[in-house]
Amino acid sequence: MENSHPPKDIFIALNPLTVTANDIKQNSTGYVSLLILLLLTLLAGLGMEGYLKANTENRMVKREVQSRQALYLAEGGVEWAKAHLTANPDLRKGSLSLDNGQVDVQIELSGGDYKVTSKGLSGLAVRKIEEHLELVNESWVTKSYQELHW
Repeated sequence: MENSHPPKDIFIALNPLTVTANDIKQNSTGYVSLLILLLLTLLAGLGMEGYLKANTENRMVKREVQSRQALYLAEGGVEWAKAHLTANPDLRKGSLSLDNGQVDVQIELSGGDYKVTSKGLSGLAVRKIEEHLELVNESWVTKSYQELHW
């Protein structure tokens, strides 16, 4: 008589829906790995967003600081012009280089007063002011002050 039981290889091939505990364990490990990968991707995206926001804010603060420094440099240029005009009324321009920037000063004599234009540069920031000054009793009187925008 012939053997009525099929070989084991044929049984496995004929019964593809047979699921073992080992198969279930491997499938759940794959889902957990996928879940962890998605979680890490989400956290990396949130971290990158936080970094970009902080970097943008840092650049804005740096530009604001440079802008204020440029304004203070320009005002210092006017004070420099006052000090030097007292000693030399024929002075018409000057330039100063400092650690945090540079100042360029232009002086024009108009009537009995001086028009002092001072430009302060700090980093990428440029601020320019103009003052009309008059010397009264050996002290400077500001007739007008204006910040120039061009």
